[in-house]
Amino acid sequence: MNVQVLGLKNLSRIMEVSCTVFQILGTVFVLSLPWTLNFYLLYKNSYVEGRIYYSMIILLFISGICGFIILHHAKKVLHNINIKNPFSLDTANRIKYISYWCLPIAFIYLIAIIFIPSAFIILVGLTFLFLAACIFIIAELFYQAVNYKQENDLTI
Repeated sequence: MNVQVLGLKNLSRIMEVSCTVFQILGTVFVLSLPWTLNFYLLYKNSYVEGRIYYSMIILLFISGICGFIILHHAKKVLHNINIKNPFSLDTANRIKYISYWCLPIAFIYLIAIIFIPSAFIILVGLTFLFLAACIFIIAELFYQAVNYKQENDLTI
């Protein structure tokens, strides 16, 4: 199976459009969070204390805002890839910003273990901490690629 990755009619374009769709759905979800969480808890026949409920609202709200910003930067990175300019300073900066925006999610989940005792909470926090480090390393690789590209452009 031969799948084209780059260009305006390929996988990276589908991913760019998906970022927009996820931003719209995420905005609807974050704005309707109290009702959505209530519906979910009623559907599961679960009761949670007020302290845990409000902790969940805060946790999901902050995660949603950070996720929206991450999707915005990811969409711009994919746009740069689609216009065949992946190794630019803008792309490297945006990838670094994505790593920075993973950190508040990681820390809020690691702090939330105090209010919401769950192994899942720790797992999500540690996962986003690991992702932040990996994405930061990828950003540094993009900075090096930009430098090599600039040097190459100057020698030609």
